[in-house]
Amino acid sequence: MSRVFSRYVMAGGIRTHYLEAGEGEPLMLIHSGEFSGRAEFSWRYNIGALSNHFHVYAPDVVGFGRTEKIVNFSDQANFRVRHIRAFMDALCIDAAHFMGNSFGGSLIMTVAGAEKPAWNIRSIVASSGGGFAPDNDARKVLTLYDGSREGMREILKVLFYDEKWWADELVDERWKAAIEPGAWEAIAAARLSVPGKEKGFGSERTNPANIKVPVLICGGDQDLLREPGCWQDLHAKIPGSELKIFSPARHCPHIEFADEFNALAIDFLKRHSAPVP
Repeated sequence: MSRVFSRYVMAGGIRTHYLEAGEGEPLMLIHSGEFSGRAEFSWRYNIGALSNHFHVYAPDVVGFGRTEKIVNFSDQANFRVRHIRAFMDALCIDAAHFMGNSFGGSLIMTVAGAEKPAWNIRSIVASSGGGFAPDNDARKVLTLYDGSREGMREILKVLFYDEKWWADELVDERWKAAIEPGAWEAIAAARLSVPGKEKGFGSERTNPANIKVPVLICGGDQDLLREPGCWQDLHAKIPGSELKIFSPARHCPHIEFADEFNALAIDFLKRHSAPVP
């Protein structure tokens, strides 16, 4: 297993933290967007296996983790897209495979579905990313987080099916990360919306039918943050996509079923890798 390095780089003027491991074709990992979201928590159980086959980069997106806490209110989504593009430029990454969880997967699909994608994407693996996300009671647990330790436990209950994932030591780790200087403020600010605007996430920003690269969709059968059948619907909308439903799992099947997910993702990515000269 490759050693995982914690590094920093200036990306578009933003001090950006990232994890790096392995060698080979570049694979970008984009983390989830809940309070305490960061590369370390999203990919802890995946980066080692993936780095045996790919050169893995897992940045903390602007406003998250150990990256600078900056929010752009006038162009929030594109600001994040430009930050990832600047990160790739800083490390001389022209094209890469992309893997995303939740917010990360949705962001990748948004870029891939654009008329002129800002990133050169070779393939996509999405763990509970993409599609319409209703503003239901489960989502309110995430968006209305009050900064408390027990509030973080409730977030983990939404994200994971098995109660071992909201044990005290994991709750403490996430809670401490969520209240680091600027962490709560940056993510809370990103949750603000125009009064009177109908809430819902992901449906208005991208057309999945426009995605032209290979896509593997992974979801959980007990996901509380999506409507029943959402992953099957998304699969039907993306030409040539592949689908895997994990059971029982909620919003992080790549963690709850890490070994199976890793094997599936590696097989998919290798099938869509460029030939070695």
